[in-house]
Amino acid sequence: MKNIIIGLIAAFLVFGCTDLDEELNDSINSSDSSVSASDLLIGAYSSLRELQHEQDLLPAYVHSSDELIPPTRGGDWDDAGLWRDHHLHGWTNTHAHIDKTWRDLNSRAFNAQQVLCNGDGSASEIAQATFLRTFLDFFTMDLFGVVPRRACGEDLLLPPTEQLQRIEAVDVFISELEAVFNDLPSSGTPDVATQNAARMLLAKLYLNRAVYKATGADGGALEGPYSFEAADMTAVINNVNDLAGYTLEDEYFSSFISANSETSSEIIFVSQNELGGATGRINNRWHMSMHYNQQPSGWNGFVATVELYNLFEDSDVRKSSAVPGISDQFGYNAGFLIGQQSGPVDGGLVFEDLKDRQQGPLVFTEDVNLFNSNETRGIRVVKYTPNPTFTVENNSLQFANDNAPGNDYVFFRYADARLMKAEAILRGGTDTGGETALDIVNELRMMRNATALPAVTESDILDERSRELYWEGWRRNDQIRFGTFLGTWQEKGSASTAKSLLMPIPAEAISTNPNLIQNPGY
Repeated sequence: MKNIIIGLIAAFLVFGCTDLDEELNDSINSSDSSVSASDLLIGAYSSLRELQHEQDLLPAYVHSSDELIPPTRGGDWDDAGLWRDHHLHGWTNTHAHIDKTWRDLNSRAFNAQQVLCNGDGSASEIAQATFLRTFLDFFTMDLFGVVPRRACGEDLLLPPTEQLQRIEAVDVFISELEAVFNDLPSSGTPDVATQNAARMLLAKLYLNRAVYKATGADGGALEGPYSFEAADMTAVINNVNDLAGYTLEDEYFSSFISANSETSSEIIFVSQNELGGATGRINNRWHMSMHYNQQPSGWNGFVATVELYNLFEDSDVRKSSAVPGISDQFGYNAGFLIGQQSGPVDGGLVFEDLKDRQQGPLVFTEDVNLFNSNETRGIRVVKYTPNPTFTVENNSLQFANDNAPGNDYVFFRYADARLMKAEAILRGGTDTGGETALDIVNELRMMRNATALPAVTESDILDERSRELYWEGWRRNDQIRFGTFLGTWQEKGSASTAKSLLMPIPAEAISTNPNLIQNPGY
């Protein structure tokens, strides 16, 4: 019963008034003392899993960037142009994916707020819930420029009264995190909102603060270049310096395997998935790009841009690395898949060249067409890797728990923090330890078996962030900050206007919340 009530409350945040009968209205507006703050907090953490869905943050932050192409392949992946709209910045206020992202972010932020409104939470539970609400509202602000919020006790059958605009929201979020910081756990597993997770989010807020302050009188986002304050950049540096207990990982892809939170020294904050148990949609991260005839059977969808692929030296482990249990048993590495693909036959005893569904060679190519590609065109990406535990059935290898993998979805990791520090130094921040942006970038590059750079520019930082963080969900945010998001790249032949710096607020949200004002241009 309590899960139903929590779900209904979250729905009211998004949809406003409905014609539910009086009995349901009474149940939603009454307090349920049987639901403790602890239970509500557990539910708030669990609800983060929906953001792993292929229609949530991934299209918003990666499909819309210069890292990913979502080609239509005959009748596959057309979906009335929804995927193409992301790549071409052709969104409308009725786009189904954007509507889902708005609902998911706002409803999950409201789940966290229920802990704050419960009244019996400990200081630590209140601090963790504050972090979760601010974390989710950060994405809403970043994507849509406005964050609707309710006060405790507000009538859930009426629209939210507060619409927090991004020009003020960034300061509100910083204040909220700093106010509860000392009550957050000083350490813990990566699925818990610790002080380190708060430091990472604070660094993100300070790093992008100039972007959010660049807002017109009509609420629209202004195109850069942005005026980054030295004090903000120093705050980024200080928060990164204070991160405790993390090191760059020797094995790059260990941050994305089934036991990533247990084995990687880089992971700061995740959405937890349980092997064989409660899990989100993390398996889409390999299914969405791999071919139908690879194992586990892919959906033959999304591909990397040539621009992304060409950023890497061949020696760079981020481009391609063998993963035990995957490469030796199923014939492909983690990273980028291009050229003739091979795989096991006869129960894995023999490897041979794979074929496509028309029995032609399964050869992935750089060439791809957004509107009309066959099933072999495009460079594939496998970053999160399937669980290498397998069983032998019907004389073929089968992945165990492919529908319930244990890979935790990574929101924050240390390599990202280090590159944020390098950027902040380059933008005028002060590091009392005397480290330089070049020191940081080359330390990372040497760890990844890439050649050291003789000097580092802003463009170099942006490229290194793409090499390190590709398909992890930060590219849109990065490109806007560096001023490249409105440009052109493979299959995006026309520059976008400044309206694309914000997504449209869904028409459904505005129809139920007249206090919202649509972003300019939509």
